[in-house]
Amino acid sequence: MTPRPRTVLLGLAAAAAVALAGVVATVAPGSPLPAALGRAERPSVSSGEAVPAVLDDPVVRIAVAGDTGTGEPAEALTAESMAAQSQADPYDALVLLGDLVYPDGDSALVKDVVLDPFAPVLRQGAELVPVLGNHDYQSGEQGQIMTALGRDAPWYEAQVGPVRILVLDSSRVDDPDQTRWLRDALAAPQPSGTWTLAAMHHPAYSAGQHGSDMAVRAAWAPLFADHDVPLVLAGHDHDYQRSLPQDGVTYVVSGAGAKLRPAGREDFTAVSASTLHYVDLLVFDDRLEGRAVDQSGRLVDTFTITR
Repeated sequence: MTPRPRTVLLGLAAAAAVALAGVVATVAPGSPLPAALGRAERPSVSSGEAVPAVLDDPVVRIAVAGDTGTGEPAEALTAESMAAQSQADPYDALVLLGDLVYPDGDSALVKDVVLDPFAPVLRQGAELVPVLGNHDYQSGEQGQIMTALGRDAPWYEAQVGPVRILVLDSSRVDDPDQTRWLRDALAAPQPSGTWTLAAMHHPAYSAGQHGSDMAVRAAWAPLFADHDVPLVLAGHDHDYQRSLPQDGVTYVVSGAGAKLRPAGREDFTAVSASTLHYVDLLVFDDRLEGRAVDQSGRLVDTFTITR
């Protein structure tokens, strides 16, 4: 399948512009690496600015955070930031990108470290879309964790309006049944206007402490490219990262919902920041708008992916 043309627009302040394979790119201040950019439809905003009001009416709005399950104040602040940003326009879904229960996946802690901290968002009507992480496996109670969160399988499909989220268990990337399921799911015909996204814990592209998971990249990245998946979400590294499009696919790491480590850069990096945050994903008929929001309510990054 030949990917559709796609443009990624950035809202980071730019120091220079270059041409990259037919896509205009910007270089953020102090950064030698380009970030893919197209022709903006509205004035862009710079990192560090307060999060602007949602002016258009998104079809779906999704909150995304990873590595949250500490039960500590930083997790609560992330949840409170989500709730504060969505008072006028509640989230339709909450995607948690793995390591749901630190330190070792004790299923008895699900209420304390998942359901209670994010209750303000869930009470607004957000559907919970949990992803298993490596810490969730350490007790052997990963199945009980998912059951307590309303899911009966480690990989599954969640439909949120026109958004189809394919949730993957990257701790079992070598399971042929999972890859067969993913291949079939990507090949299945979808209604016109559907956005298909993928969510997992281990990132295929990361410049953080753990780095890229090459098994994930080898097994699944070609499928995402072949089937024109516009956005892949992961956690594991405790930072924020967005890649330059890789074979047409943008990879976002959002693993700093409660824990923080230094961020790095690789040749595929568009943006990286060591900042506690979550991602506010606004879905429209013709575009995805992403906004990484720190705990003070300021922007870390913005991007737009058009179809």
